[in-house]
Amino acid sequence: MHFESDALILHTPKNSDLVGLRRIMNDSKVYRLEPTYLPESGLTPEEALVKFQNLELERDRQCILGIYRKSDPETLVGLAELYDYKPSGRIISVGCRLAQDFWGCGIATSCAEAMIEFLMAETQVSLITAHCIPENLASQKSLMKAGFEHLQTKYEDWGYAEPTRADIYAYNIERNN
Repeated sequence: MHFESDALILHTPKNSDLVGLRRIMNDSKVYRLEPTYLPESGLTPEEALVKFQNLELERDRQCILGIYRKSDPETLVGLAELYDYKPSGRIISVGCRLAQDFWGCGIATSCAEAMIEFLMAETQVSLITAHCIPENLASQKSLMKAGFEHLQTKYEDWGYAEPTRADIYAYNIERNN
């Protein structure tokens, strides 16, 4: 899978992305506000890369894409996730995690916008959701800038010992069919 926005390129990570993937996966600050059951959890970067390369949205109901800036298309700056894809229900969830060096640069907002555009053009999805914990103010801000609306706050199973308080955001796509 491959798609682009004005500022970003999103595509299946390549073998040459292993250094960038290691940088992301080995940074505890990247994962401190994330669920424990992400597709790369418990895997080495090499194993995660192979897994990402073999995920297909239609077949697996999820995919992981590398995030790259158009100004530097060889440097992996983060991972974008499309997951819980339910074509019959026309719903999907999205998220991203960025290498710490790229926090605060507008990449998360651009990534969310690119995923919205892709989903509008290539699927029949009418509802996109995103989940983040209330302490993750930067993610909340990015989602709101991309056009998501806060729906509710509830407790969810994020793989920790206790349920995790999570903010649920939604982006509704108006379709005439």
